[in-house]
Amino acid sequence: MKKGNFRLVKLSIGVASVDETGTDGFSVIELTSSHLLELHYIEDITMSNCLVMIKINDTNNDPIQILNRLVGMEPVEVVWTDDATGVPEGNMIKQELVVYDVKDRVIKDGKQSSAMLYCVSIDAVRNSATKISRRFGLGGGAKTHNMVEDLIKGDLKSRKRIIVDNATTKLSFVSPYWDPYTIISWLAWRSIEEAGSGDKSAGYLFFENVDGYNFRSMDRLVQQRVSRIINVNLIEMGEDQDPIEDSNNDINIQGFTVSGTSDIFRGINLGSYASTTFTLDMKDFKYEEIPFFINDFYPTMKKLNERPLPSFYKKFGGKDLDGGRPTRIMSKVMDTAMYTEGTYTQDLTKQLSQSMIRNQMFFNQSATFEYEGAQDLKVGQVVDVNKFNARSGDKEEKISGKYIIGKIYRQFVSERDMMSTRVTLYRDNLA
Repeated sequence: MKKGNFRLVKLSIGVASVDETGTDGFSVIELTSSHLLELHYIEDITMSNCLVMIKINDTNNDPIQILNRLVGMEPVEVVWTDDATGVPEGNMIKQELVVYDVKDRVIKDGKQSSAMLYCVSIDAVRNSATKISRRFGLGGGAKTHNMVEDLIKGDLKSRKRIIVDNATTKLSFVSPYWDPYTIISWLAWRSIEEAGSGDKSAGYLFFENVDGYNFRSMDRLVQQRVSRIINVNLIEMGEDQDPIEDSNNDINIQGFTVSGTSDIFRGINLGSYASTTFTLDMKDFKYEEIPFFINDFYPTMKKLNERPLPSFYKKFGGKDLDGGRPTRIMSKVMDTAMYTEGTYTQDLTKQLSQSMIRNQMFFNQSATFEYEGAQDLKVGQVVDVNKFNARSGDKEEKISGKYIIGKIYRQFVSERDMMSTRVTLYRDNLA
């Protein structure tokens, strides 16, 4: 029999109330596990916020009758644990949220019996209400990671932890009434990691996981230590056996779906392998042609798995391959005057082009799997997948290797009394 991996610790909702004198007030209602029908939790490496959906119910005899009082923007606090062995109180997940929508209301006998509450952090609400028009990086410019910290702590007044990889990029620019998240996304494309050695490529990701906000370099993310090992088809498992986790903390699963692979034709159309960018700088009307070849960029790019390109990629050309013919020609008009006070890079256009390619490479291949067990996986971690052939037991090297967790979707349904987790993985492997 499987051990339960979900225990509700706290579920409270603040609702407006009116006392006997007619004075408006505010009260916090504590709900129990009997009110909880479903809980959905989503982390996504491409999203600025975690999303939580909570389905609750009212019964005819329930004195609370909270569903009739919900209109939106109510504060919500939800805490749960997986009661994992070896961890005091298990892996505790706590979310402070606000209700931004109420859907799927079910009404029986004139009373609302259930509804789904869609919740986000108050930061997301503040972000939508904040439009910024001011200059960033006065004087000699400011480093992008410092700007991100100022936006999160200052403009959004967030109490969440923020994890940043220091960037060497310094900018000075004017925000044209962008919200903070849009500014951070704009900065992410232009940021180059400060630490480390060797060739570096532009490109950061901004996302939220259970630890808080993350402004992380793609180069740094792929160089992390492996946090967990995922074994696929490692042993033969019967229907009455538990294929969740064994004593060494590996995750053993049977299903592993590779849902995305290298699309050569799409890469050719996008110029991912050989392209030329024509740029015109409005500051001084300087014209420049920037060639790009995958054979020059890929060997120096920091990757999850150090594997060479397939031999046929040589046909796309490169500096040591007598050049090549671009499969896409792009034009870009820009004005570097808006950030000339900052020290950015002498190869601005090259870095911007690299950032686009780096982002595409990061999500080049994807795979998904599901399991029920400890809820310690989080977006941004690196896992090592060992894929074994279900018949022969041989390890399949092409599918095995390091992946980065790109999406976590957790679902609790009261009928099963278990929290299931669906994990989407990405890797930057072209081989």
